Amino acid sequence: MINDDDDITLEDISVNKDCDDGLESTIIFDFVDLSKPGPNDWFKLYNLDNKGLDGFITGLIAKKKDAAGMMQPYLIIGSDAFKRKCRQRIRPTQHVKITYGITTESRPFIWPVVIVDDLSDNKWQLTAWEIARAALTRWTQIISDKPNQRNIHKDHDNQDQVPKRDEFKTPPIDYMSAIKKAFKGRIIKDETHRLYADAGSVVKSKIDNPNFKKKVNKNGK
Repeated sequence: MINDDDDITLEDISVNKDCDDGLESTIIFDFVDLSKPGPNDWFKLYNLDNKGLDGFITGLIAKKKDAAGMMQPYLIIGSDAFKRKCRQRIRPTQHVKITYGITTESRPFIWPVVIVDDLSDNKWQLTAWEIARAALTRWTQIISDKPNQRNIHKDHDNQDQVPKRDEFKTPPIDYMSAIKKAFKGRIIKDETHRLYADAGSVVKSKIDNPNFKKKVNKNGK
């Protein structure tokens, strides 16, 4: 049976403030953006369990058509073995950290940050990783610099002047629920998902056989 529904435990959490006349209006956190913060957004990332970027799960992102034919980002999680299978069957994919943060406007977001290795020379990815690390402790901005193919890192000059709100310290929606809200259920975590089942299997080519060239030279075929 093919199942598109994801059964990650979902606990909707709403943070309400008194909304009586003369008091601060109610804030209900029921939406999570799935994107890099905008150029005018001051934001921080939650330092979950004080683990820095290691506190966020690692996954794969693949852009595929949904059931309505629209291109959408899908999150691939699960065991390392399952993710290796997905990288073979579902292409292309990006290896990412699923970071979780909030803006000074109290807008929660999920930002998949591409993981970089020591050999990477991609300035977009290197600067995004640098900015994500800084945002764990500082109110930060990220601005695209297309002519130079990189991101610009801006630091808020008046960190202490940012209002102190509960949601800035404690996530208003738990991490896994925020991920599900952001991806709207587009999460692949096992082989029952439609996209995995429909991707087909990779067939090993005969040219991968170390004796292939030898046979060609001998038979001329």
